[in-house]
Amino acid sequence: MYSRQRPPVTLKVMLYALLDVAGMLVFASGLMWLVRQETLFIPAFPTSPASAVITVLAGFALMLWSAARILRELARPPADNVRS
Repeated sequence: MYSRQRPPVTLKVMLYALLDVAGMLVFASGLMWLVRQETLFIPAFPTSPASAVITVLAGFALMLWSAARILRELARPPADNVRS
């Protein structure tokens, strides 16, 4: 019977996950300004509709990139660690 092992969660995967969270916060910050004209965490950022749209796009791009990197790292075949 074929048993699939869990992929190892490496430091690289954890760093990509932190970047994913940062992307979510940037995305939410821009979206909140677009919807309510209120800032999320940083006062006076974003300051205009243009900067809010750029913030939303940057946050989305960061989330997409980091999620793709996480999937790429987890899809790699595990290295065979043969100890003598």
